[in-house]
Amino acid sequence: MSMNSIPLSDLTSSNSAKFESIGDSHAGRITAINQRQQTTMDGAPSTFPDGSPRMLWAITIERSDGETVTLFAKGGRYTAESGSGESMLSAIGSAVRAAEASGVDIGGELAVQYTGKADAGAGKTAKLYTAQYRPPAPASIPADLFDKP
Repeated sequence: MSMNSIPLSDLTSSNSAKFESIGDSHAGRITAINQRQQTTMDGAPSTFPDGSPRMLWAITIERSDGETVTLFAKGGRYTAESGSGESMLSAIGSAVRAAEASGVDIGGELAVQYTGKADAGAGKTAKLYTAQYRPPAPASIPADLFDKP
Protein backbone atom coordinates (compact mmCIF):
# COMPACT_ATOMS: atom_id res chain seq x y z
CA MET A 1 0.00 0.00 0.00
CA SER A 2 1.44 3.34 -0.98
CA MET A 3 1.50 6.38 1.25
CA ASN A 4 -1.09 7.95 -1.07
CA SER A 5 -3.76 5.33 -0.45
CA ILE A 6 -6.43 5.07 2.20
CA PRO A 7 -7.30 1.58 3.44
CA LEU A 8 -10.86 0.55 2.60
CA SER A 9 -11.49 0.02 6.32
CA ASP A 10 -10.97 3.77 6.85
CA LEU A 11 -13.55 4.60 4.18
CA THR A 12 -16.36 2.63 5.74
CA SER A 13 -18.00 3.13 9.08
CA SER A 14 -19.52 0.78 11.57
CA ASN A 15 -21.54 1.19 14.70
CA SER A 16 -19.75 1.73 17.97
CA ALA A 17 -19.99 -1.37 20.18
CA LYS A 18 -22.37 -0.60 23.05
CA PHE A 19 -21.72 -1.93 26.55
CA GLU A 20 -24.68 -0.67 28.58
CA SER A 21 -25.11 -3.42 31.18
CA ILE A 22 -22.68 -5.75 32.91
CA GLY A 23 -22.62 -8.94 30.86
CA ASP A 24 -22.97 -7.19 27.48
CA SER A 25 -20.45 -8.57 25.00
CA HIS A 26 -19.32 -8.37 21.40
CA ALA A 27 -17.36 -11.04 19.54
CA GLY A 28 -16.23 -11.50 15.98
CA ARG A 29 -13.48 -11.59 13.40
CA ILE A 30 -11.20 -8.53 13.36
CA THR A 31 -11.48 -6.64 10.06
CA ALA A 32 -9.62 -3.38 10.88
CA ILE A 33 -7.32 -1.94 13.53
CA ASN A 34 -6.50 1.77 13.74
CA GLN A 35 -4.92 3.94 16.40
CA ARG A 36 -6.34 7.42 16.83
CA GLN A 37 -6.42 10.26 19.32
CA GLN A 38 -9.23 10.28 21.86
CA THR A 39 -11.61 13.22 21.79
CA THR A 40 -13.59 15.02 24.46
CA MET A 41 -17.41 15.02 24.47
CA ASP A 42 -17.36 18.22 22.35
CA GLY A 43 -15.00 16.64 19.76
CA ALA A 44 -11.77 18.37 20.79
CA PRO A 45 -8.58 16.26 20.82
CA SER A 46 -7.93 14.82 24.30
CA THR A 47 -4.49 15.23 25.85
CA PHE A 48 -2.65 14.35 29.04
CA PRO A 49 -1.68 17.21 31.42
CA ASP A 50 1.75 17.38 29.73
CA GLY A 51 0.08 18.03 26.35
CA SER A 52 0.79 14.63 24.81
CA PRO A 53 -2.16 13.05 22.97
CA ARG A 54 -4.41 10.46 24.63
CA MET A 55 -4.58 7.62 22.14
CA LEU A 56 -6.96 4.69 21.73
CA TRP A 57 -7.26 1.68 19.44
CA ALA A 58 -10.33 1.37 17.23
CA ILE A 59 -10.80 -2.36 16.51
CA THR A 60 -13.56 -3.25 14.07
CA ILE A 61 -15.02 -6.73 14.27
CA GLU A 62 -17.52 -8.54 12.09
CA ARG A 63 -19.98 -10.41 14.25
CA SER A 64 -21.51 -13.77 13.29
CA ASP A 65 -24.68 -11.94 12.14
CA GLY A 66 -22.60 -10.02 9.57
CA GLU A 67 -22.87 -6.67 11.39
CA THR A 68 -19.65 -4.79 12.00
CA VAL A 69 -19.03 -2.90 15.23
CA THR A 70 -16.04 -0.92 16.43
CA LEU A 71 -14.52 -1.38 19.88
CA PHE A 72 -12.78 1.71 21.22
CA ALA A 73 -10.03 0.31 23.46
CA LYS A 74 -8.61 2.79 25.96
CA GLY A 75 -6.13 2.09 28.73
CA GLY A 76 -6.06 2.89 32.41
CA ARG A 77 -5.44 1.16 35.71
CA TYR A 78 -8.46 0.64 37.90
CA THR A 79 -9.44 -1.33 40.98
CA ALA A 80 -12.82 -2.99 40.60
CA GLU A 81 -15.55 -1.73 42.93
CA SER A 82 -18.05 -4.26 41.57
CA GLY A 83 -17.49 -7.25 39.33
CA SER A 84 -14.02 -7.71 37.87
CA GLY A 85 -11.94 -6.83 34.85
CA GLU A 86 -9.53 -4.27 33.44
CA SER A 87 -9.58 -1.34 31.04
CA MET A 88 -10.54 -2.62 27.58
CA LEU A 89 -6.99 -2.14 26.29
CA SER A 90 -5.51 -4.07 29.25
CA ALA A 91 -8.15 -6.82 28.92
CA ILE A 92 -7.27 -7.30 25.25
CA GLY A 93 -3.57 -7.39 26.18
CA SER A 94 -4.28 -10.07 28.79
CA ALA A 95 -6.24 -12.06 26.20
CA VAL A 96 -3.38 -11.84 23.68
CA ARG A 97 -0.90 -13.08 26.32
CA ALA A 98 -3.26 -15.93 27.31
CA ALA A 99 -3.48 -16.94 23.62
CA GLU A 100 0.35 -16.88 23.48
CA ALA A 101 0.13 -14.50 20.53
CA SER A 102 2.50 -11.61 19.81
CA GLY A 103 -0.22 -9.06 19.03
CA VAL A 104 -3.72 -8.43 17.73
CA ASP A 105 -4.03 -9.21 14.02
CA ILE A 106 -6.64 -8.66 11.35
CA GLY A 107 -8.34 -12.01 10.77
CA GLY A 108 -8.08 -12.99 14.42
CA GLU A 109 -11.15 -13.38 16.61
CA LEU A 110 -11.84 -11.11 19.57
CA ALA A 111 -14.52 -11.27 22.24
CA VAL A 112 -14.93 -8.48 24.82
CA GLN A 113 -17.39 -8.51 27.74
CA TYR A 114 -18.32 -5.75 30.19
CA THR A 115 -17.63 -7.40 33.56
CA GLY A 116 -17.23 -4.72 36.23
CA LYS A 117 -17.08 -1.10 37.37
CA ALA A 118 -14.41 1.03 39.02
CA ASP A 119 -14.08 4.55 40.38
CA ALA A 120 -12.36 6.66 37.70
CA GLY A 121 -12.08 9.74 39.95
CA ALA A 122 -13.90 13.06 39.74
CA GLY A 123 -17.21 11.27 40.31
CA LYS A 124 -16.84 9.19 37.13
CA THR A 125 -17.21 5.43 36.74
CA ALA A 126 -14.93 3.33 34.53
CA LYS A 127 -16.23 0.21 32.82
CA LEU A 128 -14.09 -2.89 33.22
CA TYR A 129 -13.80 -5.68 30.67
CA THR A 130 -12.65 -9.25 30.16
CA ALA A 131 -11.54 -10.40 26.72
CA GLN A 132 -10.61 -13.51 24.76
CA TYR A 133 -8.48 -13.59 21.61
CA ARG A 134 -7.80 -16.24 18.97
CA PRO A 135 -5.06 -15.42 16.46
CA PRO A 136 -5.78 -15.99 12.78
CA ALA A 137 -4.96 -19.44 11.44
CA PRO A 138 -1.53 -19.59 9.83
CA ALA A 139 -1.49 -19.40 6.06
CA SER A 140 -1.31 -22.74 4.32
CA ILE A 141 2.09 -23.06 2.66
CA PRO A 142 2.45 -25.53 -0.21
CA ALA A 143 5.36 -27.93 -0.40
CA ASP A 144 8.70 -26.21 -0.78
CA LEU A 145 8.71 -24.90 -4.35
CA PHE A 146 12.46 -24.26 -4.23
CA ASP A 147 13.18 -27.93 -3.60
CA LYS A 148 12.46 -29.03 -7.19
CA PRO A 149 14.93 -31.01 -9.30
